[in-house]
Amino acid sequence: MRIIAAILCLGFGTTGRAAAMPDEATTGPPKGTLVIVGGNDKDRLCFKEFVKLAGGKKARIVIVTTASSSSKDFDYVNHSQVKTARETLGLTQITALHTHDRAKADTKKFVEPLHKADAVWFTGGRQWRLAEAYAGTRTEKTFNEVLARGGVIGGSSAGATIQGTYLMRGDTNGSSILFGNHQHGFGFLHNAAIDQHVIPRFRHLDLTKVLTDPEGKMDKTHNREALLGIGIDEGTGIVVRQNECEVIGKPTGVVLIYDPTRWKADTKPHAHYQPLWHGARYDLKQRKILNPGKPPLPKSAHREEGFYKDIFMDGGVNLSSRRNLPAAESLGLSYELYAGRNPDKQRELIIGNEQDENGVLLYPDGQPRFRLIYVNGGGATAHGKSLESPGRKVFRQFFNNGGSYSGSCAGSFLSGRNTNKSASRRLGYLHIFPYNTLTTGIKKTRIGHVIPHNSPLLKYRDFGGDYYVPEIYHNNGNWLSLDMLKKMKHVKVLASYDLPKNKVHEGAAIWAYKKDKEAGRIINIGSHPEGTTSGERLELTEACFRYAIDGVGTPTVKARLKNGVPRHMNKRTSEGDPVHTRIGDLQYHHFDFEVSGESTDALIELKGEKGFDFRLYLKKGEPAFRSNADHAATKPESTKNLKAKLTPGRWLVSVECTTTVKATLDGCRGFFNYSGKTAILNGAAYQIKLTTGN
Repeated sequence: MRIIAAILCLGFGTTGRAAAMPDEATTGPPKGTLVIVGGNDKDRLCFKEFVKLAGGKKARIVIVTTASSSSKDFDYVNHSQVKTARETLGLTQITALHTHDRAKADTKKFVEPLHKADAVWFTGGRQWRLAEAYAGTRTEKTFNEVLARGGVIGGSSAGATIQGTYLMRGDTNGSSILFGNHQHGFGFLHNAAIDQHVIPRFRHLDLTKVLTDPEGKMDKTHNREALLGIGIDEGTGIVVRQNECEVIGKPTGVVLIYDPTRWKADTKPHAHYQPLWHGARYDLKQRKILNPGKPPLPKSAHREEGFYKDIFMDGGVNLSSRRNLPAAESLGLSYELYAGRNPDKQRELIIGNEQDENGVLLYPDGQPRFRLIYVNGGGATAHGKSLESPGRKVFRQFFNNGGSYSGSCAGSFLSGRNTNKSASRRLGYLHIFPYNTLTTGIKKTRIGHVIPHNSPLLKYRDFGGDYYVPEIYHNNGNWLSLDMLKKMKHVKVLASYDLPKNKVHEGAAIWAYKKDKEAGRIINIGSHPEGTTSGERLELTEACFRYAIDGVGTPTVKARLKNGVPRHMNKRTSEGDPVHTRIGDLQYHHFDFEVSGESTDALIELKGEKGFDFRLYLKKGEPAFRSNADHAATKPESTKNLKAKLTPGRWLVSVECTTTVKATLDGCRGFFNYSGKTAILNGAAYQIKLTTGN
């Protein structure tokens, strides 16, 4: 779900503005095709589409490698993009083109390959290098001639931005400078400013700064008011044919359209852009969405009984802001996330606000709302401190009340007490894993993992039968030594490092901790298998998640019901009385009572708060759920009467609130928005009464 999944349309319709005057319009080339890619096209989906448009494997393609470096020693001819095209994709007519010499770029000989080219591709790097070398030369003119004869021009990252009129980040001193010393692109896409890597690098507000230019830094030769902003996610691109574009690339990718003609003085920053999803089509000239595409969502709506959803992924402040979780999707688990850098939004989600006093992780009574928290890599201490003391308290409460926890690298460190031999508890850590962990000191290395024959992970996967997972990416993660493990209680080794002659060899790479049946289970992962979408590394993450989820705490019983005495469940979170607190969305509350002597008739009456739906379940000897109940009242309404003839013994009655919110992911800002019956976030009140007797 890179994560991602969705930025909704934020109130924008699909009707366009009135047609712009010709000199103000954003237009593509009259002939030919543009392919504009946001960078990091690791699965080559966009480049393969470029090749297809160019004519396939026998197409004559010129790859311009100039943006990649300023060094004379750089191998421009054997650039990685050139090697990929030839060796991986099997393209037979590839020519690398490069110079930093403008005089050379202005010669007939230099442009000869372009006269025969079906297509031109600009590699990533720094876009100013392309402008400095080719703008105004015979080479730039010949690029346009490729389009004029119906050819294709494409590029990624710097090769995307150069195709616009205004050159974003065109400064020789750094890519963070929006108004640089090079401000003119090649203008294949007329009256456009193009930015790339927009989502993972949190650049989604930068085009607003460019298009408003509050300090007047834009070159006056640009018609700023006519510019359309286009921000492109990684692994995502647009194909431009004349005045229409279509979004291509990964299914979770998004393109953001910034049209200042729609903005008002009070328009909020995140409403300055319209999202276009995979398959979307957009009329550039009319500035009109023809088809918005389909926002990505988690692949399953699976919900375990007694929880709102399965997993909450924490990619917050100072963590990797991952927006999808492949193992959750392949397992069919439902999940939500925070993937952002805004400490105020993080605080609102984790600690709570007026709409949701207990935050997204906890129910009103402090019970876990998700089965598992998964924490990404990044900076453990910095993230922990950004949670602040109340936020860390929420994580501890989640775990102690039965929710499981898993983390990779920084997420693994975060759960612990401290690192190495430090005697005190580290400020910012959660301390739910009550031991120190060791730092490996191994950076940017792939390490094999051995799955011991007694590892609980083997209940879920056999890892090809050899109990070994090779080449898992590792970047200064943590581990446990064999000596440490001998002194630890309730810790199980799930996988060990295979790195002979290194201190970590045979030490714990993945381990589990469960202190008692009421608390959840911790699965700490020292490396990074979580981003893999196939193979044994995916299976390893799947097995870790399944083992963690299978370790959630046993359901707690609120109280024993007394015959004929109503029990009121109407307290709010802030009142600090969890055994009398309201019920949350999709939550269960469990009560018990004893039937002694002979079988007896029982009546359970429930009077719930109006506007919310409740269900009642009865089960002998264990907590009652929809799936195992001996008796049930399930008609959707706020009041229930459940009558049954009960045999002697302990009986459990459960109340379920089936009302819930509608959750929609804002993929750019990296969190879910709730709508619908949001009052349920603070709980629904009810009264339950047991009456027994013949």
